[in-house]
Amino acid sequence: MFPIILGTAKFGTYTNKDDSFAVLDAFLDMGGRRLDTANNYACWHPDGIGGESETVIGEWLQGKDRKRVEVMTKIGAQSVDGFTYDKLDGLSPDNIRRSVDATLTRLNTDYIDVLYAHVDDLNTPLLDTWKALSFLVDEGIVRQLGISNYREARVLELVDVIAQHQLRPFDYAQYRYSIISPNAGADFGPQVILNEHLFGALRCVESKPEIIGYSPLLDGCYELSADELPDSYDNLLNCAMHDDIQAQAEENRTTPSALVLKIIADYGVTPVTAASTPERLRSNLQLFLPK
Repeated sequence: MFPIILGTAKFGTYTNKDDSFAVLDAFLDMGGRRLDTANNYACWHPDGIGGESETVIGEWLQGKDRKRVEVMTKIGAQSVDGFTYDKLDGLSPDNIRRSVDATLTRLNTDYIDVLYAHVDDLNTPLLDTWKALSFLVDEGIVRQLGISNYREARVLELVDVIAQHQLRPFDYAQYRYSIISPNAGADFGPQVILNEHLFGALRCVESKPEIIGYSPLLDGCYELSADELPDSYDNLLNCAMHDDIQAQAEENRTTPSALVLKIIADYGVTPVTAASTPERLRSNLQLFLPK
């Protein structure tokens, strides 16, 4: 399995359809097959309402062998007001069904390879959510399930619910992750940071979910000066690590982004990485491609 998942959050909004198709084609040519999207991508764009990424993927899939591509999408984190993450549509059984039906239409497919619960819904019992998701697997509409942005205590609670009621396991767990850690108290809204304690807990889950890290390159910051680290990551230790990565990359004749992705993959976390052009994608993935 190619150890990189292509992030497509900006497709159809920040990245137009033609450029998105070019990146998707290049990823397939490089040996990749797993695409990461969500039904709320990219509602934060000035012209976005959510669903744009899935729509682009659905149009692209029409010219492809569907079996060559694994589409990993997410539901439950669509902003109710369209602007903030203070209130999300959540993971009630009714909304799960509505969301999945809409996603299938946008993707022009009759099944979803991996469906994530995008953000933990504290207002819906875990049992109700997971029964509804498990039913989709039983129906054949969804092949596998995943969780994203669930805190450790809720992960363990969910594991117990699944075991007690003999529901479908989650095979994927996705969190925000890079090789540098954010400052204490940094606010990422509903996003949950993968730390060592959570990583260890996930490794102990009986179903052995694949652990996936999104935003590994922090919007390209490893290619820039350490002075341009995001505010949430700006501290002396991270600046030193940033400079060290650039020095290692230069020594090994690769790019800092490629080196970061390789370090993360070797650690046991599958990175989700994005690119707006085939050239940038190839640069980022150069350490995973044949010489």
